Amino acid sequence: MISVIFIILIGLLEHHQVRDTLELRRVENDGYVELVLINRNSYPVTFELSADIRNLRSSRRLPLIDFIKGRKQKVVLRLDVVDRTEEYSYRTNYKWYLGNIFARPDKNHLYHLPFKKGERYRLDQGYNGSFSHTGDGRYSLDFFMEEGTPIHAARAGMVVDIESKYKKGGTDDSFRTRANHVTVLHDDGTLADYSHLKFDGVVVEDGQRVRVGQLLGYSGATGFVTGPHLHFTVKKAKRGGGFISIPVKFTTQQGIVEELEEGKYYLGY
Repeated sequence: MISVIFIILIGLLEHHQVRDTLELRRVENDGYVELVLINRNSYPVTFELSADIRNLRSSRRLPLIDFIKGRKQKVVLRLDVVDRTEEYSYRTNYKWYLGNIFARPDKNHLYHLPFKKGERYRLDQGYNGSFSHTGDGRYSLDFFMEEGTPIHAARAGMVVDIESKYKKGGTDDSFRTRANHVTVLHDDGTLADYSHLKFDGVVVEDGQRVRVGQLLGYSGATGFVTGPHLHFTVKKAKRGGGFISIPVKFTTQQGIVEELEEGKYYLGY
């Protein structure tokens, strides 16, 4: 007997920050269905998928959470028909967000300071700074810099997000999401943010590979700021979306520094 197939459409929730897309396709076969995820973004994303199935056996425990690399596709789920004489149905929903929550940061990696070799800048706010370095962003660094100071990559990687359209900054909450920035993805799955850059002050492009020490843009005072500076954070994705900052070590002219201290000047190396 030929089974009657009853398909319920797939639902899709996209992450609001991304410019490209993630697509979930269904591939019908004789006796089973494959769900194929296509990531057209340049960066990895984490996705959470749930399914309501009838007369189908899932190849993976549901709901599931997984990640997919940038510009890749893969079969994320197979649904086998249990009884071919009966109709089957399925409904799927998923959400996704930038980054790989399973990334394991390389704790031994030595970062360079995010400015030109031989130049010297003061750290105005360090880890757990009382003004704004709290919660998930507690391992962040603020270097005092006049507007237009060249900003250089502290670690090699790929540019996965840029913004340079904002012209102003201040301490009103409305400025919190209006900082010009460059975000670089590292080989271990962590990301680095270089924030508060000047208007039209980004010189790299999405998807571009950058080497350590390469010019990324110019400092400014956009977003939530009291004045011009560079905000630098290394972070990893967390479950449910968003990020958590992580502490890193730096190689400087003064040697290897486990934690930079507020009020001190550091020389680029």
